[in-house]
Amino acid sequence: MKHFLMMATLFTGLIAGLTACGGTDKKGFAKAEDYDQYITSSITRMQQTLFAVQKVTGSEEQGTTDLGKFASQIDSATTGLKQLPDYNGNTSYRDAAVRLAEFYKRSVSGPYAEIAKIYKEVKDSALADNRVNELIIKLQEEETLADDAFIKEREAFAAKNKIAPEEVPAK
Repeated sequence: MKHFLMMATLFTGLIAGLTACGGTDKKGFAKAEDYDQYITSSITRMQQTLFAVQKVTGSEEQGTTDLGKFASQIDSATTGLKQLPDYNGNTSYRDAAVRLAEFYKRSVSGPYAEIAKIYKEVKDSALADNRVNELIIKLQEEETLADDAFIKEREAFAAKNKIAPEEVPAK
């Protein structure tokens, strides 16, 4: 009897643990709203990381900041998105989120790293500002395309699954 109670307790704990971790397993999400929330939360975390990168690339401490740390944070969120199953046979929304995440990582590893380098190495502030402004304009153009593609897929997902996505936060 004692052995049976111990096995029953272990089995109950195992079931509870599997249920608690069930959000992104291969079974999928029960509701479209939950799937949408997971994706938008991941994108929001990456955007917050990008805002942190923007703060440090123009600050006096950018020389000591490791942009690789920020890229790793974005990679972590991207991995979660890549592991998402389809939702009712559709992967377009997930794939758009992954493409946006990959843009964020390229931004940190490329243009933002270059901006930090310019501010660190270029002594003529007018020259540095001109070069940085060129990079920012190009980056904003690319970001607009990536954001628009993501928003289009999110709206299509919401329409197909009859959910009303909250307003997209301002950039």
